[in-house]
Amino acid sequence: MSVTATTGKSPSQKAYYIHTAICLIIIFGFGQLPPMDPLTPLGMNLVGIFLGVLYGWVFIEIVWPSLIGLLALMLVGGMKPLTLWNKSFGDPIVQMMFFIFVFCATINYYGLSKFISLWFITRKFVVGRPWMFTLVFLASMFVLGALTSASPAAIIGWSILYGVCEVCGYKKGDGYPTMMVFGIVFASQVGMSIIPFKQAPLTVLSAYTTLSGTHIDYAKYMLIAAIICAICCGLFVLIGKYIFNPDMDKLRNLDPRKLDTEGSLSLSGVQKTILVFLMLLVALLLAPNFLPSDFFVTRFLKSIGNTGVVMLLVSIMACIRVDGKPLLRFKAMVDSGVTWSIVLLLAFVQPLSSQMASPSSGITTFLMQAMEPLMGGGSPLIFTLVIGFVAAGLTQVMNNGAVGVALMPVVYSYCKAAGIPPELPVIMVVMCVHYAFLTPAASASAALLHGNEWADAKSIWRTAPIVIFITWLVTALVIVALGSLIF
Repeated sequence: MSVTATTGKSPSQKAYYIHTAICLIIIFGFGQLPPMDPLTPLGMNLVGIFLGVLYGWVFIEIVWPSLIGLLALMLVGGMKPLTLWNKSFGDPIVQMMFFIFVFCATINYYGLSKFISLWFITRKFVVGRPWMFTLVFLASMFVLGALTSASPAAIIGWSILYGVCEVCGYKKGDGYPTMMVFGIVFASQVGMSIIPFKQAPLTVLSAYTTLSGTHIDYAKYMLIAAIICAICCGLFVLIGKYIFNPDMDKLRNLDPRKLDTEGSLSLSGVQKTILVFLMLLVALLLAPNFLPSDFFVTRFLKSIGNTGVVMLLVSIMACIRVDGKPLLRFKAMVDSGVTWSIVLLLAFVQPLSSQMASPSSGITTFLMQAMEPLMGGGSPLIFTLVIGFVAAGLTQVMNNGAVGVALMPVVYSYCKAAGIPPELPVIMVVMCVHYAFLTPAASASAALLHGNEWADAKSIWRTAPIVIFITWLVTALVIVALGSLIF
């Protein structure tokens, strides 16, 4: 959905500058309109900043609209420079995102991503069982998407799929590779939602925390997300078996061990060390939710916070020497692994969220009045379903983090007015913004999907809407059924 400037007077360059002008006009001009009661002049400026930056995210790019948004918060958003920097780049969530990127880049650098996916599909129980092989293959993509991100997971999955097709004799246009090219993106994209301290989940959850001052329990969130992913994985296989019905006979004689042509399943000592650090990361981030509150480990982990945990592991890995060089080469991992656009998006969202929640803006009151028809006649269940459906729809044409951030004030205002726990609608939004694989603008992995020679637009548009609807329905059922029990 972004517009890229090119050299020369091309139509795309003209469109770029038109979008740029519109973005700036909304950011700095919307606040000049007469305030719409109960919005105050500050509230009008904040709404203008948000809408303008959101427009820039959709039609231009993430980086410079986010930076302009930060400047606008100082110029017309009522924030002092020191306060702004403390709440943006100084925010622990923003810093944690940076170090998570560095950590994940290290996982990819040492080849653990391919090991994880190959390890799943080379188990003996999948030999001669094509649909079990498919189920395990997709499960590995869910895990890989959770541990890294959707785009690299999809690329690794496709490379393995191409090897399967070469060994089995599948060609472009055949039913099985066409189904699996889409299925790999689906699994990778949904899998990103499992771990709440990754990219979009962290962005959305931190926006809600800034608004409400309350946290969503990571362990409970991960339990719900993992169950949703497991069910979706199984349902996709059932859809493939009984609706898509590709030719599976060629898979029956596949020996998965032949797919490991580069020896990726033989871990070196260094790779085993990285794997230990990966398990430590997950364990230490979740430990405070399970250990006794007065246990010294719990007190230590809470004292440094989630950001401190990631920094600690990154520091230890950078300290360890292998053949005279750091185990984690910090500069190289920053250069190759940090997605600065997401860091800047989050750095803008954090201070904006706190300002929008301020009573002096009138935004919370405005949202409550705007949702009065829904709050008056709809139940919390209906609200949860609708907000999830809206999130899944908007994320097909907008950045998923931006969609989640935009919906958090709505969720916060509704839950506060209705006096209901916020966990269910918040988790519904976080999950549904990951179902971004219909249009090329939905996500980076969706753009890769539409550019893949093994898939065509017709098959994508025939498959994706059905899968998105079923996934949304599964998400709603699991969240409603389990959410009421564990929250």
